[in-house]
Amino acid sequence: MITRKELAICIYNQIKEGKLGQSGKLPSERELASFFNVTRPLIREALAVLEALGIIEVRDRQGIFIKEKSWSEITLPLSFLADWPLDVLPQVFEARMILEPKAAAIAAKRRTDSDVEKLQVTLVEMERLFKEDVPEKASLGEKWNSIFHALVVAATRNDVLCRLHEGIIRLYERNATSFPKENVPMPFEKWPKEIWIEHTNIANAITDGNSKEAEEWAYKHINNTQVRIYHFTQSLGLQIFLPLNNHYMGMDLI
Repeated sequence: MITRKELAICIYNQIKEGKLGQSGKLPSERELASFFNVTRPLIREALAVLEALGIIEVRDRQGIFIKEKSWSEITLPLSFLADWPLDVLPQVFEARMILEPKAAAIAAKRRTDSDVEKLQVTLVEMERLFKEDVPEKASLGEKWNSIFHALVVAATRNDVLCRLHEGIIRLYERNATSFPKENVPMPFEKWPKEIWIEHTNIANAITDGNSKEAEEWAYKHINNTQVRIYHFTQSLGLQIFLPLNNHYMGMDLI
């Protein structure tokens, strides 16, 4: 059975050879699935990889377009198909550091008792995961991690913020499928207790209605996550995650 990576390379080769997208636009997902004799979800995953690498662009209600780049520019990124895209995830973290701390501050002012209860449920589940030998600890940890952050933003009662955050997290999750798990684990798998502690600090500040502390802890948490990823990948000799601002690279956790 063909893998996401193999399919992405097949689509890329078809484009490069002029067999697909001669007009600058690719066929629909359904047509591509039929052409390659694969499922639409697999086509969607392969397209996500190519989009993350800047080879194609998916436009809502318009279709899938090939970006205007020379093939010499496009060839180099293909060596990273099995890795995290180098330029997309640092941008995702930067966007999160802009949005989530401010959202946490607003959440501290607007949260309800129901919001607090839901946050506590995620903390209990995450604590159980790192204290017990739970099967699929990594995937469950990432699930509860995502739920926690979504609940914080939902507590702002701002639909626009929620939609923006959903888009950012969706981009993160789509590109994280290219993460080389055999070499580098997902954040919760590597640092479950540290993440739980930081989440607890954010939740406590929101519960107490302390906007300043909620914002500070949310900023520290996201920054610490990317610093951990950067230093850990560097220790393995892997150049797969480079924060946008150089000053992060020499920073310790905050």
